[in-house]
Amino acid sequence: MKILENIVQFLYQVFTQPISMGGISVSISLILTILVGFFAVVVASRYVSNWLRDHLLTRLGFQEGTREAIATIFRYFTITLAFIIVPQAAGLDLSSLAFLAGGLGIGIGFGFQGLAQNFVSGLILVFEQPIRVGDYIELGDLEGTIRKISIRSTIVVTNDGISIIVPNSDLVNHRIINWSYENMNSRIHIPVRVAYGSDPVLVTEALLAATQRESRILSYPPPQVWLSGFGEDSMNFELLVWIDKPRFRLPIQSSLNFIIHNELYLKNIRIPVSQRDLWLRNPEDLKAVFASIHSQDAQKPNEKLSRINLKKDADYTPENLSLRDLLKKVIYFENFTDLEILSLIEKGYRQTFMKGEFIFHEGDPGDAFHIILSGSVEIIAEKKAHKHIRDLYAGDFFGELSLLMGIRRSAGVRTKEKTIVFVVNRNIFQNFLSSYPQLANQIAEKLAERKQEFLERKKELGLSDDDDLENNPLIWIRKRMRTLFNI
Repeated sequence: MKILENIVQFLYQVFTQPISMGGISVSISLILTILVGFFAVVVASRYVSNWLRDHLLTRLGFQEGTREAIATIFRYFTITLAFIIVPQAAGLDLSSLAFLAGGLGIGIGFGFQGLAQNFVSGLILVFEQPIRVGDYIELGDLEGTIRKISIRSTIVVTNDGISIIVPNSDLVNHRIINWSYENMNSRIHIPVRVAYGSDPVLVTEALLAATQRESRILSYPPPQVWLSGFGEDSMNFELLVWIDKPRFRLPIQSSLNFIIHNELYLKNIRIPVSQRDLWLRNPEDLKAVFASIHSQDAQKPNEKLSRINLKKDADYTPENLSLRDLLKKVIYFENFTDLEILSLIEKGYRQTFMKGEFIFHEGDPGDAFHIILSGSVEIIAEKKAHKHIRDLYAGDFFGELSLLMGIRRSAGVRTKEKTIVFVVNRNIFQNFLSSYPQLANQIAEKLAERKQEFLERKKELGLSDDDDLENNPLIWIRKRMRTLFNI
């Protein structure tokens, strides 16, 4: 028993015996106490910062990048505070370390310049937040999504799922393209070269038609086509489209290139190749070859002629007419110049429906305005045993009531034959009417003729006390257009 007491007493003296180092008195027990205190603070700060990020700040509605920044600042602030408080609470006099800290500071400054630079850069990223967790960035050849921002480095996950650790100094000192800054919407430019002699309006129609076949492209802001310049052997166009998923920018661009190639091919628009001159040293040797080919072609004139005639006949069907030609058949646009038609095409797109197909049903959201380019449709009250209301033909329009009133579709529309319509989405409808006041006047007059339909919608519209609607619907509709669209 005496031996055990002696061992305990010896160990106690070893752990508590002060050790002098350059005027500083410390013991093993003091060092262990400080280390345990540091460890406890680090674990606790990590737990609390994760709780702040994943629970409290999430409930308060903070964005992912802001939550990560606040949690990181809290964690490192707590750890820095622990470096000051824990040693003093354990009994260590920090004033005696001032000289030692100065000497170590010089050594650290020379030996850990890179580490210190990354540390300061990390603080800049956390406080200024030029990039946040969840942002999609482009840094040189690197593209990816920010997954974590620490005090020394940032983790970026590429589109291939590879995690890359980037020093914070690279993110501060180099130019970064942040596709997600403030909002996720971004515009991409797709260059398209076509041969000289191509119709610019037809090219524009083809490019805009391609955007309608790619669902990831936003309808607002609407796509645009620019004629960016004239090259040595081509006219250079640019298709500008908006997306809200910058991470999929390259796949979307690839998909559009495939669709554009198909649209240009269908409209016989040629993509040029660089011209090369071929010089023949002995052209007389090829005369016999060309003469035989010419004689073979001369024996088949009727077959070549028939193919041309068939193609010419096919061009006169509505499906093969360009959108420009179809729009010029509508009375409102028949006197438009090619440039005016080009502006009109940018505000909408063509859509083809087969016979008996519903363009929309009664009760559907009012999300578009339609002009019939060819074919015919019937308006049906579906909730009244499919009661037939009226028929509409090429040049007529429909869908304006729900857009103007902000209500759901008041009736269904079904095609009576194969029908082509020009569609203007809700977000562009205001600009569309402002650009074409003659069509706005026509819409107002048509709506005034449907007085009874307005009266049936009184309660839904909240207009039960509006005398203008009953006495003079045209005046009421014009007021409504002026209020909603400043027309």
